[in-house]
Amino acid sequence: MDFGGAQGNENMSALAEQVQHLANKNVQLQDRNERLCMKLGDMQEKVGKLAGSKTDLPARLVFIEEEKLKISKELVDLQIETNKMREQHETENFELKNMILSLENRVLELELCGEKVTGERDALQERLRVMESNRKELADEYIILKSNYLALGKELDREV
Repeated sequence: MDFGGAQGNENMSALAEQVQHLANKNVQLQDRNERLCMKLGDMQEKVGKLAGSKTDLPARLVFIEEEKLKISKELVDLQIETNKMREQHETENFELKNMILSLENRVLELELCGEKVTGERDALQERLRVMESNRKELADEYIILKSNYLALGKELDREV
């Protein structure tokens, strides 16, 4: 019976080990089952969100297209404004260049006129110098003639 008792203990021990092993397996399976249930809940939530976003998608696409159209319109408006500003700048630039050319032409005319006036002034100064010289000669001659006249007058008075 000892032999049978030892064998019974071994069987009990093996059964206890098996029970312990099965209990551990059961705990592991319960943990795994809980994780799978959590994943299932997460997946169901994601599927719900996807379904909701799928119904939102056309409205969002329409909104995005409207925003694209608004941006395109603003871009076209900016390009029009830029072209207007560029045209105005070119017009002002053209007018300023014309004004500069006109003023340069006027300066050249005034310089030519100044040179002409300078030439005339020099000629008049020369003429004035000549006339001044003639006036001095005439004044000297007048003095000589007057003194001759006075001398002749005195001589005439003496002869008379």
